Amino acid sequence: MNTEPSSSPDLSGIDLSFAPAWAKESEPSKQIARLVARHGGREERPERPERRGGEQRRSDRPQGRRPEGRNRPSQRDNNRPPREARPEPIAPLSGWEIKFLPHPNGIEGLARQIKAASKTYPLFDLARLVLEKSERYRVEFKPASSSAPTLFQLQSDGSVWMKESEALSHALAQQVDAFYRRERITVDPPKGSYSFVAVCGMSGTVLGPPNYHDFQDKIRKLHSEKFKNVPFDQYKSRIRNERDEALVEKWKEEQSARDVFYPVNTPEGEEPLKLESLAAVEAHFRKHHASTAIVPVTDRILVPGPAAMNDSAPAALLLTRGNCDELIRFPLPLAHILGEQLAAKGLQVFKTHDNITCVGVARPRYLDRQATPVSDRLEAILGYLEAHASTPRTEQWKALTELYPLPNEGPDTREAAMATDLLWLLHEGHVIDYAGRGLEVTHRRGQNTVTSKVSPA
Repeated sequence: MNTEPSSSPDLSGIDLSFAPAWAKESEPSKQIARLVARHGGREERPERPERRGGEQRRSDRPQGRRPEGRNRPSQRDNNRPPREARPEPIAPLSGWEIKFLPHPNGIEGLARQIKAASKTYPLFDLARLVLEKSERYRVEFKPASSSAPTLFQLQSDGSVWMKESEALSHALAQQVDAFYRRERITVDPPKGSYSFVAVCGMSGTVLGPPNYHDFQDKIRKLHSEKFKNVPFDQYKSRIRNERDEALVEKWKEEQSARDVFYPVNTPEGEEPLKLESLAAVEAHFRKHHASTAIVPVTDRILVPGPAAMNDSAPAALLLTRGNCDELIRFPLPLAHILGEQLAAKGLQVFKTHDNITCVGVARPRYLDRQATPVSDRLEAILGYLEAHASTPRTEQWKALTELYPLPNEGPDTREAAMATDLLWLLHEGHVIDYAGRGLEVTHRRGQNTVTSKVSPA
């Protein structure tokens, strides 16, 4: 089994360039868990101090009914609004298994940069680097059994949903402008007498009277834009009615302007169809776009990382985020895939003497200078690095440039010649440039590096 490096190397030198145009929760307190474990599932309470002489213990008090009025609920309790019900917990998506896959563009860019820098990186650190941004990977959804529920994928962003209606609401909330042209118009404010309005219990947004014609449209729109991770029925249960003249007037003022929509793809020569409400937009979208924009899925699909982690059904988000947290702690499955794909790009995967799987331009290969004599310049590089293996890389580079045996040349010429010789040693595996450690000469097997190629597993 792979063991992780004791300290994470500096990977800031790599600009991964994963796909073009390419969010932590604090840890819960462990104090309660320790108390529960210590006392067998029950927290131990400190004993109460003895009361002073003049005070009477509760057990010594005369038993009987409390004085009149002590058990009556107060008027304040009667006026207190009922406590809002907590949303029921959402279970992760079941019946499907997922796998995180590095983005192909990221693999190409990562391999190119490792080759250009000629450095060697721990494979686990590269895997965690991929997981840092959702744009750097894709998530494969695959049914785990024949009873897996059907998913619905929105083609425009790749998000997955439990119901077609959820995918439809997401499309209209996030991408309505891709299908419809929006126009803001001024209208007369609502007429009639309204004594109360509905208010969103989560955001405070005024939704209007429940019997007004666009009330349901407003609920769907607000839910899709701000609270899509909350089931719709639970969201509706948080709406409350308030009798407040100021809120009623505010709602009337907001209703004096509204949006109308026109389909973008109107045939030439035809009058654009005017859609007066989101309900009309939804009906038009369902009739003309839903069959191609939303696809039912019962087999393997690939979901872009941003959609899988942020823009899908709540149950799917729980599944992907839970798996992502596990991979961050121990990224072996992703590291195995990443190692195979980097090896296919011509890089070498190997284990060091301390059982760390690394990726670089060459596997470590010992150079026996007794059997194969080398030039004075190569001998100078190898000799210095053997004596200064723990020296920081910047100091190694400066010293190698100064001692390089070309005394009659200027510093720039000596540095360029030294860099050429060092690059040859790196690509032959005689010297390894470990990220976060520096340049190290490859010794015989068993001294500092295992030279055989191994699988990331």
